[in-house]
Formats: sequence, C-alpha cells, structure tokens
Amino acid sequence: MRQFFFIWFFLLSGLSFSQTITGTVKEKGSGLPLPFANVFINNTTQGVATDAEGKFRLSGNFSNELELVASFVGYVTEVKTVSFRGKNEVQIDFQLAFNESNLSEVELKAKRDKSWERELRRFEEAFLALPDDPYKADIEILNPWVLDFGKVKASKGPNYLQATSQEPLKIKNKALGYDLTYYLQDFRVMRNGTRFFGQVFYESIKPANPKESEQWINARENNFHSSLRHLNQSILLNSRDSIHFSIYQVLPEKMDRRRTNDFYEEMNKSIVSVPKDSILRKPMGDGSYRVFLPRRMEIHHLDKSWRNDYYTNVYHAISWIEAPERYYDIDRMGTLINPTQLVLSGYLSRQRVARTLPLDFEPNENFVVEKLQTEVITNPALKLNRLREKAWLTTNKSYFYPGETAWIGGRMLYQEPALADSLSRVVYVDLVNSKAEIIQTSIFSIEQGKISGGLLLAQDLVPGDYALRGYTHWSQNFGQKDQFITPIILMNPGFQPKAESTDSEPLFGGVSIIPEYSITDSLSYRVMDLKLDFLDEFQNPIETEFILSLVDGEAVVEVDSLSSLEKAMDWLDEPLEDDFNSELSSSIEYGISIRGKFIPSNKRQPLINPITVVRGDLEDYGQVMTDSSGNFWATGLYFQDTAMIAIAAMDEKRRPYGSVEIFPRKAPLVSRTIPSYTYTTELIKEEDRLLDVSGDYILLEEFVKEEVKVRETMAERNYGYGDPTQQVGPEKLEKLSMGEILGFLGFNLSTLKFRNYTFGEKIGVPLLIIDGGQVRYTDPHEFRITLLGFEPSQLESIKVYSDNISKSIFGMSGYAGVIMIETKKGFRTGPDSDRKFNSEGFQILDIAGFTEYQEFPKNPPSDQYLKKKPTIYWEPNGQTKDGIYQAKVKVPYGVKLIRIKVEGRTQDGEVVYHSSTLDLEKPILR
Repeated sequence: MRQFFFIWFFLLSGLSFSQTITGTVKEKGSGLPLPFANVFINNTTQGVATDAEGKFRLSGNFSNELELVASFVGYVTEVKTVSFRGKNEVQIDFQLAFNESNLSEVELKAKRDKSWERELRRFEEAFLALPDDPYKADIEILNPWVLDFGKVKASKGPNYLQATSQEPLKIKNKALGYDLTYYLQDFRVMRNGTRFFGQVFYESIKPANPKESEQWINARENNFHSSLRHLNQSILLNSRDSIHFSIYQVLPEKMDRRRTNDFYEEMNKSIVSVPKDSILRKPMGDGSYRVFLPRRMEIHHLDKSWRNDYYTNVYHAISWIEAPERYYDIDRMGTLINPTQLVLSGYLSRQRVARTLPLDFEPNENFVVEKLQTEVITNPALKLNRLREKAWLTTNKSYFYPGETAWIGGRMLYQEPALADSLSRVVYVDLVNSKAEIIQTSIFSIEQGKISGGLLLAQDLVPGDYALRGYTHWSQNFGQKDQFITPIILMNPGFQPKAESTDSEPLFGGVSIIPEYSITDSLSYRVMDLKLDFLDEFQNPIETEFILSLVDGEAVVEVDSLSSLEKAMDWLDEPLEDDFNSELSSSIEYGISIRGKFIPSNKRQPLINPITVVRGDLEDYGQVMTDSSGNFWATGLYFQDTAMIAIAAMDEKRRPYGSVEIFPRKAPLVSRTIPSYTYTTELIKEEDRLLDVSGDYILLEEFVKEEVKVRETMAERNYGYGDPTQQVGPEKLEKLSMGEILGFLGFNLSTLKFRNYTFGEKIGVPLLIIDGGQVRYTDPHEFRITLLGFEPSQLESIKVYSDNISKSIFGMSGYAGVIMIETKKGFRTGPDSDRKFNSEGFQILDIAGFTEYQEFPKNPPSDQYLKKKPTIYWEPNGQTKDGIYQAKVKVPYGVKLIRIKVEGRTQDGEVVYHSSTLDLEKPILR
C-alpha cells in the first residue's frame, strides 16, 4: 500500500496548475518577426498563433517536459524541448529558416504519376489505417501532393521505402472528429514493418448534429480504453486488473514440450498471469517513470471481441509487448517517451493515425465500454490482394524465325513489394499458338524479382502468330488476369514485317537516358564503348535496374510493343473484386517442386508420414510431411534439365515402405483470346537474311567456362551464403548454454522450428552445416543430439538462416532453415559429413528441372570473325552504378545502325523506357 501512495505522490508532484510558455517566432538571419506563425504543443490540441510582433503565450496544465513546435508557411519547422523542472513559466524563442527547396503546389502536382499514386496507397495503408480497418474510409489526406517517395539503399540493414513531405500533411479524421496538421519527420516501410514519427497538432471538428457528436465521443473513449497509453496508466497507477486488460508473462520455451493452441492448457506452462499492480515502476525525478518488463508480456484486451488463431478458445484481441532493454519510460499520462524502447505486436501494432488521440484527451472516468464497432473488415479479398504477384516478360526482338533463339528477360510485379521475399522463385513460360494451344513450356528461376532465360524455337514450327505466357504456380490462385501474355511473331523465312513509323514518346515524369559511345576496330569485330547516363527530372543520377537490347537497325524492323512494362504496371491498380475468394490450393514454389501421394503397403501403415526426397547422390535432399490423406508437396530443389530424384516414406529405422504416386503438373487454361500484332509483310533479299542462332556464337571452350562458373557457384554454398538472419559470436558463446543460445536465435528445440518461419508447414529439420560441410540425412533425434553435443565455448560462431531468401540459396535441404556452426581449430562432432546415399527401397524418378539455355554470348572469341546477327547485345539484368551503365559491345563489321532499347524501373519504382537509333559512323561523346 505504501508503494501506491509513493507513486501517487510523484504523480501529483509532476502536476502544475498554472504553467505558462511565452516566446517569439522570428526569421532566421534578418530577425524580423513572423506574425500568425503556428506554435503548438506536440500531439495535443493546445496551440496559438503569434501576434503582429511574432510573440506568443500558452498557458495550461502541461507535463514537466514537452515538445514545442513552431511553423510558418515557406519556412523550416522547428521543434524545441521544453522543461519546467520546478518552474511555472519558461521563455522559448524560435528562429525559422527559409525553406529554399519549397516547390509550388502546381510544381508538386506536376511530378505525380502512376508510380507515385501506387506508393501513396502504400503510404496511406501504413500511415493512416490498415486496409481492413473500417476507419480507413473516414480518414483522408487533403493535400497528398506534398508527399514524395523514394527507395533508400541502406549501408547497414535492409533497403526501405521512404516518404518525405515538403509541407505539413492536412488530415481529416471523421472517425474520431479531428483535423490534424502532421509535420512528417521520418517514414519508412521495411520488409519487417513500418516506422514513422513527426509532430502533430489536433483540432476538434465541429459536429454536424448531436448524433455525430455522440459517435465521436464514444469512438474516442473506446479507442482510449484499448490503447497502450491506457495500459501504461493502469500500470502506473497500480490499478487492479479490470474489464479492459489481463496481463500474462510469456515463459521461456521448454525443450520437452510443444505449445498448443488451448489457452487453458497453456496457463502456467507457457504463460503465467501477472497482476498489473505487481509490475515494477520507478519515478525518475523529472516527471517520467520507468516500467520494468523482465520478459515478453502477453496482453489480453478483454473488451475487444476478436477472431484470432493463436488460441482456439479465446475470442478477444491479444497483443505482445517486449522491452529489449528490459524497461521503458513513460510520462505521467502513460505516453511512451522513446518508441524504440518497446516492441509491439498483435492488436496494439495495428494502431495507426486514424486511431490516435491527442495527449491532452481526458477520458470520462465513468465511461462504460459498450459493444464496439467492428475493427476489422472481414473481406478476404483485401488480404488476398496483398499476396498477388505477376510476371512481366520481354524479348530481344518482337519477331523471330524457326530455329532462332528468343532471349527472354522480365520482372516480377508484386501488389505488396515487402512480401516479395516470401513469394515465388519459379516462373513458367509457355509458347502458345493462335488456337490457344501450348506448343512448348520452359521453366526459369526468379532471382530477386528478375527473370532471364532463352527459348529455342524449333525448326519445324509453323510460321504465324504466337504468344508468350508467363505465370507462377502461386498466381494460378488468382485467375487469368494474374497471368502475363504478350504476342510474338514467327515469320516465314524470306519475309519480314513491313516497317512502320514508331515514334516513341518519353514516359511522363521522367527519367532521361543519355547514350554515349565510341567505336574502335579489331581484327574480328568492332568494339563499341557504350555508356548510358540515367538522370532524373532534376538531372541527378538515379539508380536503375533494366533490360537492354541492341539490334541491327537495318536488319531488324521495329514493331510497336503491346506489352510494355508501363502497361503491365496497370495491373497494380486492379484489386481483386470484393466477392473474390480462393482456397490457395496452388502453393508457392521456392524451387522445382514435386506433388504426390503416399500409398501404404497395408492398412496398419499410417497415411501421415515423413517423405524423404533425395536428388542424385545427396546433392540435395529434404523431408516433408504428408497430410491426413497421404498427400504431400515438396519444393526447393534447384537443378537444370532433368535429374534423378529418389523418393520414399521411411519408418523409424529408416527403412523405406509403401509407395509414392507423383502427380503431373497441370498448366492453367489458356485464354481463348490471344493477343496479336497488326502488320504486313515484305520480301527480304537472300543476303539480308540474318538469324539469331545461339550455337553459332559460342565455342566449346567458352561453354566449358560457363559450366565451370556454375560449379563454382555450387561450391560457394559452403561459405558463400550471404548475410545470415541472425548470429552469435564468442561473447555469447562463452557465457550461455546451447539451449539459451538457440532460444536467442529464435530456434525451438522442442518443435525444431524457427518461430513463425515455415509456420503451419509440415517439414523436416533444418540443414546443419559444420565448418562448411553439410551434415546429411539427420532425423529429428540425431539432429537434436548433434546440436546439443557442441560445447558453445569451443565454437567460433553460430549463424542461422531463417528467412525466405534462404529457401532459394540452400535448395530443398535448407527449406526448414539453416544452422551453420563454425568451430575453433576444426573441433567438431556429429555424423560423418562424407556419408553417401543408399537408394535401396526408394522410387527413382526423372524430374524436369529449370530449362537449360545458352546465355547470350557477350564475349565472342577474338580469333574468329564475328558474323552479322540481328541481335548485337542483350542484357536482361542491367544495373547502374551511380546512375551510369557501361559495357563493351562487340559489333560485327558491316553494321551501320544500332537500335537500342532500355526498359526497367528506378530504385524509386518509376518506369523508364528509351528507344533510339545509334549511327556508328557518328559516335557521341561528351
């Protein structure tokens, strides 16, 4: 009881009933007063305007420490921290600098294009309200054109989308009845979350009628009572548990038990009840208080009806709060002083601007929480839309001849780019004829959203109109509009499309691409030193990823593209219909996949079994679980052409039993409407007939070099895995036990899983790599014994890979994650890493892998004469460095004109397109 009065005394001592702030706002440099400047206390409704002499006066009941903000149109906003600390009046003077980069409204609006509109939608969903929040329809930014977006390449950590604003955002929140003026200081969308902060001034909107007034009062009270601020006040005031919250401490995971979804089963096993009045808090003497959280806390919002999957028998919202430093600081109103001190997840992490209240909002102590308006719109289409992806493809030219190679480049488009790492790594490309029949299918890998491949067009193909269709296994869940299709022409030998005028217009908004080149002669070919400068509208270099093609301007006729990247981006503006739903029966592929069914030998054998999949002599391997019907899905294999795959169900003694039926992959139906070009043909002379035949470009020794490069890439998997998701070094290894270290790395020794990674999937154990060598073919028992057999102090490091990128890096064997252990002086234990695979009892199958193709030969042999070819250069993965791309292009003698085409996106997501003709007799140098 003494503690309660102690805290209450400090709360009272932090109050002052007649605090005053006076001061001036002047122009920096000249010292002239700025009349009618806005001065306000951050996150409140308390503010004034300066008088004719630039003076202001604010009085009220303030916190001991607050942020005071001064702003004036055309000047840089200034924020100052005000501390009373025993004083009832303080003097604060501002000097505002002129904002020289300020653009007019007309100039700002002129810069806005489709790419900007898409980023604005992402911004609004992360900043204002989540897509499934009903408040989203009642809040809007009145001046969105002041926002600008850009992707930032971080020196440390992941890249992120950043939003900046030259002027304060004017926001109308009709859900709570406030007009907001928001001075955005920082906004970032990262792969694992969103972060933003700024200064905001609230003004109450005058209600149109008593009913609206009552709605706003109830909405404000309801939001306050489910807020972090209210929770903190309850802890600070030592209040007993109420109808609003229950708090539980999350206990460390035990190695010998698996968590259930039954709340009552988990009580006192994985969570324990914590009365609010038992949480330690300490006055800091400056009006703030420190709350100590030794572990992660689970908060149950008892008055928030909510459907959740975490517990099957709990029907209210749940949040989790965790203090990385084991404490966090709040003011006497319960406001979190430093947002980085607390990690929120669950319900509390849903709060956005639409549900925030000013800090001087005073709740009604007698308010009774009634049945609330639903806080989630249960429309499956909203969530499903974020999971959509679509391929976009282009080729080195728009028409071909039988026997030629069509080189393919492309990009994946994502409705939610932050989820790209979790989506497909495999794309299917079909060649379709005018009757909507699939003639041939190729399979290519998706590497960081990029697609590259080659399609060898059979010599016996009938000339005519064809199309390329691109799709992923996952995209089949969303219908035909998530499949890409573009026409290509297969010409009769001796004919070509008749040239038409194709004046290309630069894209609105504009990135300009300026080519420079010079030509030198060698014995076998000419060498073009090509340089491309990528400049934004302000003539600043801008980083860009693109596809580049150079063709013989006299031998290849240009046909207007019907499937430009700019047109393909329109798909991002086509959300799913409100009544759309899908069972998501087509899974995401992280590599070559196998779908099948286990068939037991007798009725005693269970249908639920681990299925072991092995490629070759343990080049890749993994385990997956069947479902209750014996069906299984294995993905993550990486190989080209065809490989022998061994597959079997195995008992506890590792003896294969039963049999496995493999289901063939079914291609989705092709639309009956196949796009085609409108063109006429003309004869070409025999001597002008040129073909892109890939084999003519490459000597045997060059092909061997390419193969060696592939083998080196495979060998680099020993230590060339890239940055791990997490790691521990000697500092922790010397102090902690193996169980504590694995817990720190997010690994559960009971389930043998990494937290939510592969959540809900029935898979085998993670891949274990010791001193660069893979420990092969370990069952769960062996895996656990091997892992716990290490003495941490004898280890140099433990690194884990537990994100979706690792699925494509390590293949199927790393699908469940990877634990890499580096020992000191080669100290190691565990199974023999050189053990070979015994395939006895396994079914051996030939499985088609990624399509093998010969890449475009950029470096032909210098000792052989380079014949004229239609395609001079092809780069599907072009990337600038400091806004510049440079290449040495080998040009056959006799080529006079080169048509260059560039298509891609800047780091800010803006589409770039450039098409022009280069006269080799007139080099361009700057």
